[in-house]
Amino acid sequence: MAIDYRMIAFGFGPVTGREQELVGKVPFGGPVLRAETALQGFDSRFQEGDHHVHAHKIDTGVDRIEDSIVYVKVRYLLRDSSGDIDDPYWGAVWVLVIADVAPPKLRLPTLVRAKGSTLRRKRSKT
Repeated sequence: MAIDYRMIAFGFGPVTGREQELVGKVPFGGPVLRAETALQGFDSRFQEGDHHVHAHKIDTGVDRIEDSIVYVKVRYLLRDSSGDIDDPYWGAVWVLVIADVAPPKLRLPTLVRAKGSTLRRKRSKT
């Protein structure tokens, strides 16, 4: 087993009225046994002027693992103090994905029999 890591960026366009959610895929060099995420950084903005921030939410997590691909989910919300999600907000989120990657499978060489040779199994005496 080997620990490996990758970075993925998510871009969230201007939205009102709801929390945003995106899923992205991160490929690794072999089958992933397990994975975790960590917030690496973010940039959050209201589209129209300055607002008092009431709620700012960024959740990251592993959505699922399919062989060597980790699917990462990010939920994102920026809300002012008006009580509603009525102002367009946008931003970017960078996520670090840490994975436990299985070692590559050992491939045994193919047995080639030389022309005219025979392979015999010795019988044991019992």
